[in-house]
Amino acid sequence: MSPAIFGQFAIVSDKDGFVNVRTTAEIGNNISDKLENGFVVYSFEPNGNWINIDYKKKGKELGGYIYKDRIKFVTDFIKIPQKSQNDGILKLGNDQIKIEIRETKFIKENHKLTFVKNSNTLLDKIDGYQIFGADGNIPRRQYKSIKVKINKTEIELPNIALKNLYEPNLANHQATYDEKNDTLYIFSMNSDGAGSYEVIWVIEKNKFKERIEAYGF
Repeated sequence: MSPAIFGQFAIVSDKDGFVNVRTTAEIGNNISDKLENGFVVYSFEPNGNWINIDYKKKGKELGGYIYKDRIKFVTDFIKIPQKSQNDGILKLGNDQIKIEIRETKFIKENHKLTFVKNSNTLLDKIDGYQIFGADGNIPRRQYKSIKVKINKTEIELPNIALKNLYEPNLANHQATYDEKNDTLYIFSMNSDGAGSYEVIWVIEKNKFKERIEAYGF
């Protein structure tokens, strides 16, 4: 297990293939859910042998407690180092994996802006979606693309994987590779100062699987 750095993304990793989620940090008649190995959770400070988690399932934001040794932090996998950052482009890579993350200016004229009721300055949604990273302000920057090359296979994340994520902090981006399960994780903490959020993209067996957001507080 990694040093105590909380919160952070982790995956379920249990010899039984799944873990029980409980409503309180104790064994009892309190099982609220079951998560299978590989399921991504956001973990907080341990409470004895238990760890508090948040997660998303079937469109719902949920939480609970699991045994702290039933997860593996994404930072524990093979680290893909940053190589360069210039002109809004971050590159990470090793001999096997190459990653290129690009940001671009947010042009408000290209988007539908919805403001909070009775306000013409406090932004509520962009293009009908929840906003990550702008905290009511009009964003300055957004993701342009994330491209990955694993050996000879090239993958570009779809637009839906980048939509409604704003103010990317390129220097914060990390990537790790789970060699056993052939899974690449790209993750970062982004914000405009107030609207801080964390995001992780999962690429499994050379295919984009999912994007998950979390608030690290």
